[in-house]
Amino acid sequence: MFNKLLSRKGVLTKIVEIGLEIWLRDQCESINKVKIELNSTTRQLLSGRLSSAKLLAEKVTFKGLPLDKVELTSSPILMRINLSDQNQKISFRDGFEVQGSISLLSRNVEEIIFSAQWEWIREWMANNLLETTRLESLVLKNNIVELRGQGTELERPKVESFTIEAKSGTLMFKNIYKEKSAMLPMDQAIHIDHAIIQDGNLYISVNAGVSP
Repeated sequence: MFNKLLSRKGVLTKIVEIGLEIWLRDQCESINKVKIELNSTTRQLLSGRLSSAKLLAEKVTFKGLPLDKVELTSSPILMRINLSDQNQKISFRDGFEVQGSISLLSRNVEEIIFSAQWEWIREWMANNLLETTRLESLVLKNNIVELRGQGTELERPKVESFTIEAKSGTLMFKNIYKEKSAMLPMDQAIHIDHAIIQDGNLYISVNAGVSP
């Protein structure tokens, strides 16, 4: 009897893992590596409940955001298991939350800032951090971000350096030479708990809500 329960849990666990991976890949433009770990009992799985799920992924592109590594753990999840649908084995009965860490390489951050999809961030940086109209370059160096911009060809280029920290759920940029700071506008569904630039990479701890 015990072995049958273990076998049943193993099958259910695999079905749910595959279903979650299908759903995850459908949400992202690309994922290189992904591993999903489930925390749940057989009875919970049979009733469509997960105590939590842990995601480990590498080289992820999500909504135009290239991410180097992602490690997230979910709150309890209510789900439906549909064995007849090969393309969507899992659907969610309610929203849930995830928390964990995300890391971005310097080139990831640069790619985001200079993409058409995230143009508003580039414009925000130029206007609010450099007080000019055009951001020309962004580089993560050690523990700072260096921005370079220019309004017109007749103006001298502006170069400023900033530290980054989490404050009020978003990123605050602090000019290292001036008494000036600015906070990046953030989606209300996302709350940044910690942020640091280290060895030219950006590391972020985040809480976010996931809609069904």
